[in-house]
Amino acid sequence: MRKAEDGNRSRVYTTQQGSSQGTGMSLIKRIFTKKPKEASDIIADLITEQPSLPGSFVTEESPEATEIQHITQQLLDYEVKRDWVNYSKLCHTAITGFEPQGHGHMIKGLEFQRFYFEATTTTPHKTLIMDPQVTMLGPDSAVIAYVRICQKSDPATNTVYSVHSNESRVWKRMAGSWLNIHYHKSGTSKVSTS
Repeated sequence: MRKAEDGNRSRVYTTQQGSSQGTGMSLIKRIFTKKPKEASDIIADLITEQPSLPGSFVTEESPEATEIQHITQQLLDYEVKRDWVNYSKLCHTAITGFEPQGHGHMIKGLEFQRFYFEATTTTPHKTLIMDPQVTMLGPDSAVIAYVRICQKSDPATNTVYSVHSNESRVWKRMAGSWLNIHYHKSGTSKVSTS
């Protein structure tokens, strides 16, 4: 595979057949073009065949998975603190994503997120990552899937509640730094605790 790096941007020109990137993409295409039951069978086969895969399924105890979990938690902490400068440093300028606020449309770039950083709110909250699963797709790319729990309080009503969503993020190491290049967030559900 040849690529040209231009600041935070990386363009792939060719992928050689049989390279780890090419094989990884063909596996992804096999999974996403099948019916749900067939996709489940393919994923189960991939997990049992893991030594022969070009990428590897990594447990939470591996250094790579720990690094991805740490950088993901940092990203979410910057979001909670509304620290746009540091948040944007962890995201590729051409990041793509799906989230409920996009109403089914793919979000492209950082401007969509910037609006939420600049909007004001005084609701204190904390974000936790639960049940993280990291898949290394190679030495410089990884996927993390997790449940995000946001613990919030509403001083106006004196209530405490939590909101959760299912999220996944694709990370790519570029010029020695991990950048979030794609994310997917499910809708949220609210659970009141008081």
